[in-house]
Amino acid sequence: MNYVVLFSSIIGFSVLFFVLHLIFKNKISIFYKIFSVLSALFFAGWFLLAGGNVLKSAFLNFSNPFNSKFLCLMAGFACWITFATTVLIQLMPFFKFNVLKNLTKTVGLIGTVFVIVFLNQLIYSFSKSYEFSLLGALIAVHIGFLFSYSLHTCIVDKGFYIPKKELKELFIGLAILLVFSIPPYMLKLFFGNVGTNLIKSFEVYHRIYIYISFAFLLGIYFLLRNKDKEFCRMVLLYISLVTLISYCYNYSYSIFTTPTRWPLHLCNTAMFILPLCLLFKMEWLFYFTLFINVIGAFFAMLMPNYSALYSAFSTEVVSFWINHIMAFAMPVLIILLGVYPRPKLKHFLYSLMVFVFYFALVLALNAWFTNYNTNVDFFFLNSDFIVAKLGRWAEDTRNFIWAFKIGNLKFVFYPLYQFLFFVVYLLLGLIMWFLYVWIFNTQDFYKELKNKNKKIKLDEIILTTKYNAKSVEECMNEQSKGKLVLKNVYKHYGNSRVDVVEDISIEVNEGEIIGFLGLNGAGKSTIIKCIVGIQPASSGSIEINGYDIEKQPVQAKAQFGFVPDHYALYENLTGREYVNYIADLYEVGKEDRNARLFELVKNLNMSNSFDNQIKTYSHGMKQKIAIMSALVHNPKLWILDEPLTGLDPISIYQVKECMRQHAKNKNIVFFSSHIIDVVEKLCNRIIILNNHKIVADVKLKDIPKGVTLEQFYLNTVGEKLEK
Repeated sequence: MNYVVLFSSIIGFSVLFFVLHLIFKNKISIFYKIFSVLSALFFAGWFLLAGGNVLKSAFLNFSNPFNSKFLCLMAGFACWITFATTVLIQLMPFFKFNVLKNLTKTVGLIGTVFVIVFLNQLIYSFSKSYEFSLLGALIAVHIGFLFSYSLHTCIVDKGFYIPKKELKELFIGLAILLVFSIPPYMLKLFFGNVGTNLIKSFEVYHRIYIYISFAFLLGIYFLLRNKDKEFCRMVLLYISLVTLISYCYNYSYSIFTTPTRWPLHLCNTAMFILPLCLLFKMEWLFYFTLFINVIGAFFAMLMPNYSALYSAFSTEVVSFWINHIMAFAMPVLIILLGVYPRPKLKHFLYSLMVFVFYFALVLALNAWFTNYNTNVDFFFLNSDFIVAKLGRWAEDTRNFIWAFKIGNLKFVFYPLYQFLFFVVYLLLGLIMWFLYVWIFNTQDFYKELKNKNKKIKLDEIILTTKYNAKSVEECMNEQSKGKLVLKNVYKHYGNSRVDVVEDISIEVNEGEIIGFLGLNGAGKSTIIKCIVGIQPASSGSIEINGYDIEKQPVQAKAQFGFVPDHYALYENLTGREYVNYIADLYEVGKEDRNARLFELVKNLNMSNSFDNQIKTYSHGMKQKIAIMSALVHNPKLWILDEPLTGLDPISIYQVKECMRQHAKNKNIVFFSSHIIDVVEKLCNRIIILNNHKIVADVKLKDIPKGVTLEQFYLNTVGEKLEK
C-alpha cells in the first residue's frame, strides 16, 4: 500500500511539474519556491509526528526490528539520504547556482531511487509498523515529491550532462551534502559502542571532538573564503538546516505542550537562531549568537554535561557535539565569510541587550517550571553544575537563597550566584569583542599579503610579456638604464582627494648630483619615500636604473642606497658588524665588500672607532655608519634626506667628498637639504618644490649671472607663494 501511495504521488507531482513548466516556462520559479516552502512544512509535520524516540530505538538494536544488520544499515542510509535531499531541494529555487542543479539531478535522483527501494524499512523506522498508516502515507508522498522534483530537474536541465569545469564543485558539494546531513545515530550504527568513559575530562575522544570543532571552522573557511557571499550563505544555510534536523531527532509534537522540554539552553537556541539569521536579515539576533552563543558553546565543549557512561558514538554524545560545534563555529564563519558585516560597537551592545532579556527570561522560567519538574535547569542557573567545577568558594555562593510563594507555586532564586554568573558572562562577552577584533585584523593581514603576492606574480607575467624578457630579474626598460625617472607621480593618503605631491616628472642621468629644495611640508620627503618604496605612489611610475619600483620592488631596491633623515641602527653591534650585516642583505661578495669598506673607512675617518659598539658613537659617527651602509653595495642611485644636519664642518666635508666621488663613478646622487650654500657648491642641478609641485628644475650654470642660488630659490618660492 505504501508503494501505491508513492507511485501515485510520483505520477501526480511529475505531471504537475511538467504542465506548469509548459504553461509558465520562465515564470515557473515562483511555483518552485511555493513547492519548496510547502515541502519543508510537510517534512517538519511528519517528522515531528513520528517523533525521535521510535527512530532512535529502531537503530540501536541490529537484531530487532529488522532481524538483519544489512536492512538496519539500509534503513539508516535511507533516512540519511532523505534528510540531505529534502534540504537540497528546499534551497534550489532560492539560489541560482549550478551546483544545486547538478546535485539535484545526480545525487538527488539516484538517492531517492535508493530510498524508494528501501521505502518500507524507512517507514518502519519512523512508525514501527509495516502496516499502512497515515504516517507511512505522508512519508511516501514526501519521497514521491523528492523523486519527481529531481527527475523534472534532470529532464529540463540537459539530463545528466555536467560540464567538466563544474565537476570539482559537484564533488565538493557532495561531500558537504553527506557529511553534515548524517543522522546522529549513524555512527553508533556503523561502529557500535566505542570509547565508553573516555568522552569527558579531555580523554582521547573528548579531545578528538574538540579538534573536529576547530577543523570544521577552518576547513569550511578555507573552502569558501574566495567564494561569492551569496554562495557562502547558501552553503552555511544548508549546513545549519541539516544539522538542525539531526539535532531534532528526539523531538515530537509533545515538545510544544511540555514547556520544561523547550530548547532554552543557550547553545540549544543557536540551532534555531542560525537558520533564521541566514534566511532573514536579523542583525540583533545574529550578533547575540556571535558574542554570547559562541563563548557559551566553547565552555560547554570544554565541560560537556552528558553522562560519562555514554559511548563516544552514542546518539546523545553525537547530538551534543553537533549542537555545540554549530553554536561555536557557525557564527564565526558567517562573519569571516562576509555573510553578515563585521560587528561594530552598536552590534556588541545589541547582543548584550538580547542577553539581558534572555537571562531574565530563563531565570524566571527556571524558578517557575521547577514546580512541575525538578530537573529544569536552563543555562545552568538552577543547579551547581558550573560551581562544582570551580571549588568550594564557588559552591558557597549558592548558600544565599531567596524564596517566596505565589499561590501554590514556590519560586527559588540564588541571587549571589546568579548575579556573579551574569557579570562574568558579560565580561566574557567583552573579551569576545577584543578576540574578534584580533581575528579580523589577522584575516585582513593575510588577505592583504595574499593579494600582494598575487599582484607580484601578475606583474611578473605582464612585465616579461611586455618587454619580451626571460625573467623579472632583468632590466625591463633599457631606455631608463643608468637613470632615475619619475613620470607623472601623484600621491594622496587613504581616501583623501588632496594630493600631497602632484604631477612630479623628473629624469636624472648618471654622473649628476641633484639638490632637492623646498619649504617644510612641500613634499620632498614624500617623493623620496615613494622613490625608495616606503610609500607607494598613488599614480604614475618610478624607474631606477631601468627597474620599476612598484612592479619590480626587490630588483629596484637593489639599485639604490638610502640615508633617511631619521635612521635606526642596531646599537649593540659594532660599526663593522652592522655594515657587514647590510652587505650580507645585498649579497655583496667578500672581496668587493672589503675593498669598499677600506675606502669608506678611510674617507670618513672611522678607522679608530669602526670596531666599537655603535651605542658609544656620537651623532656624526652614527651618520657615517648609515652612509657606509648605503654605499657598501655600490648602488647606482644614492639618496640622502637631510644628510648634513648636526654634522661638524670636517664631517660635512668628508660626506661631500663621498658624494662627489660617487657621482664621478657614473652614479647618481639625489639629496634634499636646507643648507643652500652646500647645495650651491656641490650640485650641478637643482629641483625646487613648492605647494606639492615642481616649480624649478635647472642646472646651476643656467642661473642668471650675479644671482646666487639663495636669491634664485627665494625668488622662485616667493613668486609662487604670492600667487
